Amino acid sequence: MLLINRLLLLFVVFAIISSCGESKNNGETASSYTHEFDVVDSPMGKVLTYTLENGLKVYMKIDRAQPRINTNIAVKVGSKNDPKDYTGLAHYLEHMLFKGTSKLGSINWEKEKVLLDSIANLYEAHYATKDLAERKAIYKQIDAVSGEAANFAVANEYDKLLASMGAKGTNAYTSNERTVYINDIPTNELERWLKVEGERFSELVLRLFHTELEAVYEEYNISRDRDQELAYELLMDKIFPNHQYGQQTTIGEGEHLKAPSLKQIQAFFDTYYVPNNMAMILAGDLNPDETIDLIEKYFGGLEKKEIPTFEVIKETPISAPIITEITGKEYEWVSVGFRLDPQSQKEEDIIGLLSEVFSNGKSGILDLNLLKEQQVESAYAYGDLMKDYGSFYMEAIPKPGQSLEEARGLLLAQLDSLKEGKFADWMLAAVVKNYKKRQLEASEYVNYWTYNLSNIFIQEKDVKEELNSLDKLSKLTKQDIIDFANATFKENHVTVYKRTGESSIPKVEKPEITQVALNRDTASLFFNEVNKMEASRMSPVFSNYDDLKFERLKNKDVEYVYVENEIKDLFSLEYIVEIGEDHNLMLPHAVNYAQYLGTDSLSSKELEQAFYKMGVEFYVYAGSDQSYLGITGLKESFEPALALFEHYLANLKPDQTVYNNYVQQEFKLRDDNKLNKNQINYGATAYAKYGPMNLFNNIIPRDELASQDIIELVQLVKDFSSYKHIVYFNGSDEDNTIKNIIEQYHVVPAEVKSLPKPIAYTELPIDNNKVYFVQYDMVQAFLTMQAKGGAYDETLLAPTNVFNTYFGSGLSSIVFQEIRESKALAYSAYSYYSTPYELDKHHYVGAFVGTQSDKLTAAAPAMQELLDNMPTVDKQIKESIDGTLKKIETSRSKKSNLIYSYLSARKMNRTKSVNEIIYQDIKEMTPADLVKFYEANIKGKQYNYIILGDKNKLDMEFIKSLGEFKELTLEEIFGE
Repeated sequence: MLLINRLLLLFVVFAIISSCGESKNNGETASSYTHEFDVVDSPMGKVLTYTLENGLKVYMKIDRAQPRINTNIAVKVGSKNDPKDYTGLAHYLEHMLFKGTSKLGSINWEKEKVLLDSIANLYEAHYATKDLAERKAIYKQIDAVSGEAANFAVANEYDKLLASMGAKGTNAYTSNERTVYINDIPTNELERWLKVEGERFSELVLRLFHTELEAVYEEYNISRDRDQELAYELLMDKIFPNHQYGQQTTIGEGEHLKAPSLKQIQAFFDTYYVPNNMAMILAGDLNPDETIDLIEKYFGGLEKKEIPTFEVIKETPISAPIITEITGKEYEWVSVGFRLDPQSQKEEDIIGLLSEVFSNGKSGILDLNLLKEQQVESAYAYGDLMKDYGSFYMEAIPKPGQSLEEARGLLLAQLDSLKEGKFADWMLAAVVKNYKKRQLEASEYVNYWTYNLSNIFIQEKDVKEELNSLDKLSKLTKQDIIDFANATFKENHVTVYKRTGESSIPKVEKPEITQVALNRDTASLFFNEVNKMEASRMSPVFSNYDDLKFERLKNKDVEYVYVENEIKDLFSLEYIVEIGEDHNLMLPHAVNYAQYLGTDSLSSKELEQAFYKMGVEFYVYAGSDQSYLGITGLKESFEPALALFEHYLANLKPDQTVYNNYVQQEFKLRDDNKLNKNQINYGATAYAKYGPMNLFNNIIPRDELASQDIIELVQLVKDFSSYKHIVYFNGSDEDNTIKNIIEQYHVVPAEVKSLPKPIAYTELPIDNNKVYFVQYDMVQAFLTMQAKGGAYDETLLAPTNVFNTYFGSGLSSIVFQEIRESKALAYSAYSYYSTPYELDKHHYVGAFVGTQSDKLTAAAPAMQELLDNMPTVDKQIKESIDGTLKKIETSRSKKSNLIYSYLSARKMNRTKSVNEIIYQDIKEMTPADLVKFYEANIKGKQYNYIILGDKNKLDMEFIKSLGEFKELTLEEIFGE
């Protein structure tokens, strides 16, 4: 499950996670329906709201782009509601809602219930005693009885049901004041989904509790290995020394995790998981009347109850700066936070506007004065408002040679600039324009709607007012911001210095857990009942590359493609160039350097401001074998934005001082990456796959980078359009003028340049087991496994898709069930068979386990055993086949993404989309076919074992026994 604290940041993430098709505004009015909906209109579309008699709120956004529905079931409860002496309870409960009920997940409830009651009583005895030896003895009894109870349970039956429906993204998250359950389902599965969810929320059954408890232990330990998480917790603790926001983390305290009370969890569920404290949020292909009828049918019987009033602990003002620090293995940064206590809706609106003026990633005060001026390596700020209080954060990573104290001073100085009104008068109008652009962009994604409406419900906001917030923002003035900033930002801030150094990382020790039965080949009566319900099937609609109409611009090697965007107010223009880092290692540096440059007539700041005023963003990005240059924004600004973009590309002005600063920042970034366990693991994996010279560590030496000719470097950016490329316009061209406008401004040569030969990275054979170990001080250990398959084979696409669903990915997969549910060996475990993206590359078997260091000796053999002897459950394979087909049948690609799908297919000599290629093959697949695929491509492989962890916590003799051993140095991994 996801554990989320910074919900404001997720606003952006959720808006771009998936490509769910173009939104369509519908002509719904209240009189269009049988039920009495409240129809809320907004510039982005209409939202329908409804409240059942038992208090359950329903929010619906209709989007016919594809026959699917994105769903949130939101409960207005989070970590702030946890008992003070039992933190982490809300998060525990989120996990347990996936375990089923007396009907769902049980094959003999009468016998199982007796044992579960016994387990609950044992946990109460465990909770009540502080004697460690007695606790250990009781836990041994819990483990034994849990093993008996598991014989009557079906692990992950909820997840299997959802997977068989063709659901995507099944998950949940908990934060300070919400718990939200997420799914994305085919439209024709709505009733079956509602029946399952209605059962799921009708009662709580705490089955398979101790193995899930261990998963939460793992999640806790993962958080202890994250410097960002620890620093954020410290900042919250100091900003909110009394309120639960700062005193009760969502994951909970380690001591509380060791001693759960099942009775308290049950009481928590009975108190807060009631319909008048919940909302169902649906966005997608809906029939509102039929949907409400079905929700009434399956949720209308839930009993309304009185919700306890949350007693807000009042904070006293912070009267003087608070400065603290924390050490950890990763890079250094400084965070400065303020507590916010807005007293009105207007003040909340001001905070939103103020945050954008101060830091918007493009033209805010921080962006222009610190980032564009290379005063720090990185800086950003944001406001986060919750129900009781809010907070405002600033964060900076210092540049080379700069202290954390100096970086902090720069942040506070920029805040003074805000208080003094040192920002342009046009800024507010530009902020509103760009906010409109982002709203329109996000509204294309149904999960933006479900997240946003969940937020409105949790914070008890007015739907109409929130969806029409642009009207309110446009009425605010510069003086409003100045007055609020001066009243709010005084000497009342908290500073956390995150320094690099050794850390004393607390962790939860693993208990002894005996493997429990999974009963994969059985099913509850409820499962069978749901499966017998009729659900119509849909016919797939495949991407048709013939829909892409290629024309030529002035040069025969420059192609033009236009794809209509149904949101008429938006456009994007992109130049897709067939050259990348693999052709020239300097390209990424040229691109990154160029972001700090101006032209012969405009400074870098002036360029950024000019684009921002228009509601347009520009970008230049160098990939491995292709580069992308583009502008995106409001259609009304297309022509002036294009003219400015072409001016930028043609007239970049080199600056030696800027380059020298860039090089020093690049060197610091390289050094910081050597402290980052994820970067280290990625580099070690590349080393194992390709050897000492690989795509990760093949970098420009420092002396060569420092002495680069900046004129040549800038010329690399100017030369992008000199190579063969595609001009791609996504927008509205009702008057057929776009191509002419592009030809007017886009300069192309008479003849394109020849591409340099790309760098070739040779995949090494894996003919015996090898271990690549990297020392890193951490609570957990990372185990990555890779085995080499055959060369690219299109006939493997279909079985690969089903195998990954059945075996290695998702909550109902074999790997997840065995490693986490049955053996409680890891929070994160998955496996996959990969498909190459280049014709000369190979398929690979991959696997990953993130586990406690003291569990690696059990986790590694467990994963190896699954890979060598895949459990075969015909029923589950058939469900995986059926679920995969339903996903394909209900998938509709965004028209705007068709060009990228086409380019990927062209590189692999495919004339059809992958879904079209594999659909018929999957329809005809049998369990025997999947077993045949497994035996031919996965079983009995030799592996590279890439292990990242602390040798002081690991059994190194065991690790060395896995294969030929090599300990990698950071110099070998990073190439310097």
